[in-house]
Amino acid sequence: MSNIKQTDRMDIFIEENRNIILIQERWEYNWITRLTSWTLTEKRKFHEMADSLIWKKWGGHFKLKVRGTSTFALKHKNSTFTVNFDIKWVLISPHWKVNVTKIIPGGFKLSYVDWTNRVISLDTEDTKIVVRHKNGRKYRQYPIAHEFGHAIGNVFSHSDEYSTNYRLNGGFQLDYSSIMNIGNELRNRHLDYILQQLNIMFTNTTFYIV
Repeated sequence: MSNIKQTDRMDIFIEENRNIILIQERWEYNWITRLTSWTLTEKRKFHEMADSLIWKKWGGHFKLKVRGTSTFALKHKNSTFTVNFDIKWVLISPHWKVNVTKIIPGGFKLSYVDWTNRVISLDTEDTKIVVRHKNGRKYRQYPIAHEFGHAIGNVFSHSDEYSTNYRLNGGFQLDYSSIMNIGNELRNRHLDYILQQLNIMFTNTTFYIV
């Protein structure tokens, strides 16, 4: 049995029989190039890499339980749900328009998420690991996983934790290991928006991280 919540930016599937919560975004790609034209094989490879990295980095990390007085909450008072993430390549009815620019290996083009207009801008280097140095330490990050974090709601108080504006970023500027900063680690706060959406699916029902 599945319960589905459809939003402008993602769909949420609660698979009760498997205790899985799947967050799925539909991406419609716009293939841009600074080099040779994209081949179908290259397009498929980019999407498969992006999907795999997002699944591996974000999927399976968060475990949720539920409390409340609703029929759903009482039924699942002893259940633990695993949160998984997925992107689906579509040609119509997307959640996100995704611009992907083919650039030279080792090149750079600013990638970002425009939450308001539901646009993601990426390049072909975003599926490769980036090493950054801060205060004598190395931090590794897949840019595609960082940008996906913005696309699942980390855009307001926790947006761009590497910002110097403490008032806007909630004071997490020094958490360099965070995937929403320059690192690769997930934090419970990175699920805040998803929890907000889950907690309005059923009356008298609260999902929380365990």
